Amino acid sequence: MKRILKWALAVVVVLAAAGFVAFLYFTPPLMQLPPEEFIQQAGSAPPPVSGISDPAQQAIAERGRYLVMTSDCGGCHTTQGSQGPDPAYYVAGGMTFVTSTHGTVVSRNLTPDKDTGLGAKSPDDVKRVLRSGVFTDGRGAPPHAMPWPGTSNWSDEDLHAVVTYLRSLKPIHHAIPAPTAGRADAIVPGASEVAYGLDAGKK
Repeated sequence: MKRILKWALAVVVVLAAAGFVAFLYFTPPLMQLPPEEFIQQAGSAPPPVSGISDPAQQAIAERGRYLVMTSDCGGCHTTQGSQGPDPAYYVAGGMTFVTSTHGTVVSRNLTPDKDTGLGAKSPDDVKRVLRSGVFTDGRGAPPHAMPWPGTSNWSDEDLHAVVTYLRSLKPIHHAIPAPTAGRADAIVPGASEVAYGLDAGKK
């Protein structure tokens, strides 16, 4: 009887292992693009700094471009189109986040447009948000929607480089609505944040 049980257990283990291998073999990869191609696309999304004539400023802006790219600022701040993120509206904002602590917020327009972007903000205003998550009106940014706890570790040189790069971008007029009421846990029980990809801005 014991021998039969041992053989039965061995058969079950073998079948389970075979099933697991088959599952891994036939399950499609999470990324449909090869990693090299995905990285190349992500790296080409931020506009280049070749239009800056001064070599020193260009080097500073290139550092800022690298930080913006590797921190994936465009992941939340690039305006969504019908086919996904619209490269023509890189970091022009518009993604909606419903939080359970700060209401409903929409990612800001980071281009230097004077009416709807950062054009009317001073470099210190921008650095303050990156350092502490506090806007000029005293409003705080939810850390899970705006990852300022991470950018607060940037050096002064890094902050200056990011501001220099953002200032070098093409101004895009894209009005972003002010924060409103709302709770993520009312949409998804227990959630601290719910994100919507559709563009909430006004072009």
